[in-house]
Amino acid sequence: MHTSEKRVITVLLTRYYNVFSSFLYYLTGRGYTHASIALDEKNNYYYSFNFKGFRKEFPQKHRQRGGKSISFKLAVNASDFEKIQHKIEMMEMEQSKLHYSRIGVFLCLLHIPHKRKNHYFCSQFVAEILQLSDSIKMKKHASLYLPNQLPSELAKQACLKEITHNPLLPVNV
Repeated sequence: MHTSEKRVITVLLTRYYNVFSSFLYYLTGRGYTHASIALDEKNNYYYSFNFKGFRKEFPQKHRQRGGKSISFKLAVNASDFEKIQHKIEMMEMEQSKLHYSRIGVFLCLLHIPHKRKNHYFCSQFVAEILQLSDSIKMKKHASLYLPNQLPSELAKQACLKEITHNPLLPVNV
């Protein structure tokens, strides 16, 4: 694969429905409360962090709930895609050592950058993964992004290929 070839990654932002997410929802502007990233073109599964740590997530469970969601498809060069893919593969192999960072969320709310080894919250993880790409320019430290802050940043990216509103709404058959 030539480095000039483009590969697509997808960032999915959703509105989760639990007590902690509801707290974030009302505190951060009533938008998205969860962020995840997919590397396969069909978006069959996404990677993220939740209270159980690093997880592979399947969008079907969100589709059943309906709710607010948005996806951003970003075209990155092959070498950036390989860096991202390698980092996620390494995290998958080390999954048992990776934990959700509640304190990271609270420090983010206070605008205090913080990096604790092997601890992430969902949007910090997504932002850190995106920052591995030279094609994507994020303005802040990865630990300073909550899910509701990612849309404005992603919409400005030169490598943005497509935005889909509510991609997880139930499909009428």
